[in-house]
Amino acid sequence: METQSLDLTQHRCPMSLLLAKRASQALVTNEILQIKVVDKASLADMIAYFERQLFEVRLEHADAYSFLTVIKK
Repeated sequence: METQSLDLTQHRCPMSLLLAKRASQALVTNEILQIKVVDKASLADMIAYFERQLFEVRLEHADAYSFLTVIKK
């Protein structure tokens, strides 16, 4: 199954959370969405949202940004 990508490095909350929610709604079971984020507040909000929605959540940090990987269950 193809991994979807979403680059939110140019966005901050609440827009980044809204865009991540919209992108996740199109996912089917076991499909993956990888989100690139720089804003720590946005990242925290997205993690909380996806955990409440019962997505599998994985987080990786790079130098200037983070990758949030969510899998629809």
